[in-house]
Amino acid sequence: MLDPSFEITFFGDEDTGEKLLGYRFSSKDPDVVIGPYGLGATLLSLFFPLSLGIGIGLYYRLRSKNIVKIRENAKRLEAEFASALFQLGNRLGDGIPAEIAFAKVADVMEETVSGKFFKLVSSNINRLGMSVEAAIFNSQVGALQKYPSNTIDSSMKVLVQSVKKGPKIAAQALMSIGRYIKEIHRVNERLKDLLADVIGSMKGQIKFMTPVIAGIVIGITSMITTILGKLSKQLAGFATGDSEAAQIGGITQIFGDGIPPYYFQVVVGIYVVQIVIILTILANGIENGSDKLNERFELGNNLIKSTILYCFISFVVIALFNMIASQIMQSTLG
Repeated sequence: MLDPSFEITFFGDEDTGEKLLGYRFSSKDPDVVIGPYGLGATLLSLFFPLSLGIGIGLYYRLRSKNIVKIRENAKRLEAEFASALFQLGNRLGDGIPAEIAFAKVADVMEETVSGKFFKLVSSNINRLGMSVEAAIFNSQVGALQKYPSNTIDSSMKVLVQSVKKGPKIAAQALMSIGRYIKEIHRVNERLKDLLADVIGSMKGQIKFMTPVIAGIVIGITSMITTILGKLSKQLAGFATGDSEAAQIGGITQIFGDGIPPYYFQVVVGIYVVQIVIILTILANGIENGSDKLNERFELGNNLIKSTILYCFISFVVIALFNMIASQIMQSTLG
């Protein structure tokens, strides 16, 4: 059993009654020590969700950080690839061989991502003496190694096979693929518009609402626990020889000892981390489908930002509310 005389005072002030750890004897069993109920212990408990959220977040972020940059280039290429295919198809339709058509389209679209892709293909053909297929699909220097995309991969496979039938057939195939990609983009934009409210609400919950609400709840819980603990202590002292005070002291025991804010905060902190993970996976699934890379990247960003926001809000609210509660209790009970 711990001796209360060994309790570490918060900021070294015995008169305030604030304790760093705040262990105390149970009202149900005087031989049992419970806690910690102290303000310092509650603030120290914030390091648990902080370490959990930042640890998992950094793991996902560092794992996907560099790959996402390559993925973003591929997405920009997909966004403008339909028009690039039309231009490439027009060159092939004029009877120009595919090896030369890539160079001409690269010159026209020089400042775009599509232009860089076609220039890389042309460079592989002219400098390394590769065929069109090898210039695109080579496992070491192929253009697709820098722009990994299923859409581009499928389009280029169709191009390679159709070129064998002749430039005219290749031109028609590329025109059809270009129209198909434009329709896919149109449908995707329409779906994003329809789901914008749902996705926006989920992202708002992840980045702001969940951390802020949870932080305020922790602060209020800590304040209420502090007030009830001080009231029970004061009324127990007044109860000697005073039947009315004894009756009030008995009423305060209805609430029991209560869960220490230290453990309550740990539970809520884990809940915040879990909610961020679940909502991030759901939001990414709705917006991007089965995209594990973007899911890991979003998990890393959201976990770090939301956990830091939650811990900051909790720290400020806990400290502020407990300060207000202490001043009120001192002015009321003396």
